[in-house]
Amino acid sequence: MNLWFGIYELLTGVDHLVLDYYRFHPTPEWIIWLLDEALSSASWFLFLLFIFTILNGRKNWLFWAAVSTQVVTILGQLALRMGWIGLVQFDLIWALALVFYFCYILGLLYRKAARGVPDAQLMLIPVALCYVGWLAVILLTALGRSGHTWVYRDLHWFFEISRRPFPFSVNDIADMVMLVAVVAVLPLRFARSRRDEERLAGEMESARTVQQVLIPNEIPPVPGFAIHCVYRPAGQVGGDFFQVIPVGSGGALIAVGDVSGKGMPAAMTVSLLVGTFRTLAHYTHRPSEILGSMNRRMLSRSQGGFTTCVVLRIEPQGTVIVANAGHLAPYLAGQEIKVENGLPLGITGETDYPEVSIQLPVGAQLTLYTDGVIEARARSGELFGFERGAALSNQPAEVIAQTAQSFGQDDDITVLTVTLEASALASEAQPGLSWSATPVLERHGIP
Repeated sequence: MNLWFGIYELLTGVDHLVLDYYRFHPTPEWIIWLLDEALSSASWFLFLLFIFTILNGRKNWLFWAAVSTQVVTILGQLALRMGWIGLVQFDLIWALALVFYFCYILGLLYRKAARGVPDAQLMLIPVALCYVGWLAVILLTALGRSGHTWVYRDLHWFFEISRRPFPFSVNDIADMVMLVAVVAVLPLRFARSRRDEERLAGEMESARTVQQVLIPNEIPPVPGFAIHCVYRPAGQVGGDFFQVIPVGSGGALIAVGDVSGKGMPAAMTVSLLVGTFRTLAHYTHRPSEILGSMNRRMLSRSQGGFTTCVVLRIEPQGTVIVANAGHLAPYLAGQEIKVENGLPLGITGETDYPEVSIQLPVGAQLTLYTDGVIEARARSGELFGFERGAALSNQPAEVIAQTAQSFGQDDDITVLTVTLEASALASEAQPGLSWSATPVLERHGIP
């Protein structure tokens, strides 16, 4: 935006220097004509881009007509140079072309000013006066050239108010007023942007503080299990979340999820979901019921977004009950567990979240990812992918997260691992009985 205006002013200044140089130094006219047309047309076009950008205009038919104004002007100048039309005809063609240019800019300024945009309110009247002045000069010049000499005799004040200390006209004054108004917009806009950035930074810091409270730095101890988690947001606040809540009868409830979107909206949704999960953990330990309640809560708050989430209940003997709402399936012994997916949270109330029960062998690692691992992207554009994710799933959580981040972090990364320790089954073992996880794993497609 500022670049367009800066280049516009630079080209306008260079154009005036070219014309002034021609007045004092004999130069082939065709060279001056080419330079003047190129610089003038470019500066008019850049001012149009400046107004379009600063006011977030739309590219409708009038915008393209305004863009084509400079093309029509150049063609008119060419026809004039070739002797196909006279000066009066060129002035009329130029005036007609500029009508579209002026109508688009003034129409955009008026609409935005009516909506209370301060930049448009400041520029509307100065720009309108300047453009009316430009159009009046062109039309009055055409009248004078067509033989109406009274134009110069009776309206000389419009073309030239004074010659001392330097010549200036009504149009020069209108140009200067417009320039002052446009220049005034830039520092005012910068001040507003600065305030907005400071306010947003404060809000982001508040959201980050809240999220640090909701996303635990340390995993609460769960007897019989080794649980580790690594959480690495892509920005100041993330859209991933995880929770580990020990239950009184032994074991724990675990949730890992990923909110669509980024920044403040995602962080606020994370706060809502974490609070909901913690509340529900007091009333039910069934993953399917927890996801169903979280889905109903999200339906009124999602505003078009959604959340994937997997909820696990791990029991002291190593039984794991899983319900999934569109999230990546967990990995066990380096292979993806086949679980039935429900729809992500916040899409529809007409969905169920079936539960699947698996047995966690002693020493085997159950691994949960968010898609920030799978969708890590290298500079070449290559994705980390599911094959790498599966091959890496037996590694410690820190190694998995670091590997994905080094590959090319593009989203929040969360890795949570659960391992059943031998001590968990020692107290449950009975004389004369032995326990094996092999039949259970085979039943779920894991050799």
